[in-house]
Amino acid sequence: MNLSESLDPWIRLGATLDWKGLFADRCQFERAFVNLLLDSPQFQGRVLDIGCGSGLPDPLKPLAGRYGVLDGVDPNPAIVEHPLLHQRWHSSLESSGVSDNAYDLAYSYNVLEHIADPQPFLAKVHRLLKPNGVFWGLTPNAVHPFAVLSRFIEIVGLKGYARRKLGLAENGQMRVNDYPAYYRCNSPAAVRRAVQGIGFRRATFYFHPCVQWDNYFPSRLRWVPQAYDFVFGTRFTPLMQVFMFRLEK
Repeated sequence: MNLSESLDPWIRLGATLDWKGLFADRCQFERAFVNLLLDSPQFQGRVLDIGCGSGLPDPLKPLAGRYGVLDGVDPNPAIVEHPLLHQRWHSSLESSGVSDNAYDLAYSYNVLEHIADPQPFLAKVHRLLKPNGVFWGLTPNAVHPFAVLSRFIEIVGLKGYARRKLGLAENGQMRVNDYPAYYRCNSPAAVRRAVQGIGFRRATFYFHPCVQWDNYFPSRLRWVPQAYDFVFGTRFTPLMQVFMFRLEK
């Protein structure tokens, strides 16, 4: 079956937020993702968290107890600490023993930028979903300056320096993770290429503005990302920082 797209292939979320509102409440995009998951009827069934880590991150905690059954897969050994999983696989998704046709819904939150080869990843996603199952992904938009700068820092070998320099965020987590980032499944065009021939029947793409990336800049230079967001990142849908998509089997 050929892949179709929504009639509005680029859906802008958070369109009513004003500039001051985005700075006052920087978690709008995370709540939008949570709401998209909760509004999916499949979320009441068997759910797979891909890249689940040691527990639900703070932005996703409203999901706790709202799913039918939650399973997880992650190559990070911290998965053994996750308190909410019914079943878990300590491995990459592609090499995991996750059963075919087992899940009503699967999702990944800030994981897709770390996938070196999206095609086998999404092929595995397709196999594990039940007929009419759905996959949701949230990731940085590949064409946004944040993703471009992040990839550049990785290529030139400065990620370790950036990790040490930027240190901890307010939640106690490192601002820069130590996983390789590729940004190969982070745009509508990249997703279309990756799912070609796999068998998904529909794709829907969403964008949401986000102004959090100014935290990666010294205070005297934060006007640079803020100027981009004011002129481009909060006004033009395909230039917004956060990219989400839904695939239907």
